[in-house]
Amino acid sequence: MVRATRPQDAPIRVMTRRIEGYRLDHPKLYERMMREFRNMAQGGDGGPHRHGYVWTTVRHAYFEKWTDAMFVKVLENLGESL
Repeated sequence: MVRATRPQDAPIRVMTRRIEGYRLDHPKLYERMMREFRNMAQGGDGGPHRHGYVWTTVRHAYFEKWTDAMFVKVLENLGESL
């Protein structure tokens, strides 16, 4: 049986694929992203991030429309725990 994909799941699928590629090619980046995603999955802001000339947070810079559950799903897709 083929499961229908929902349009709102597209960002989760794209991000899962992107991060999966970092696991072997860029392990330090992968680990940093896992820390940020774990933080955001629990309602956090992912930590400080320099966006151009301004300091902001990872969540504000890249994931403003993401819910905590979306971060949890990416972690699950990657076989990572909170």
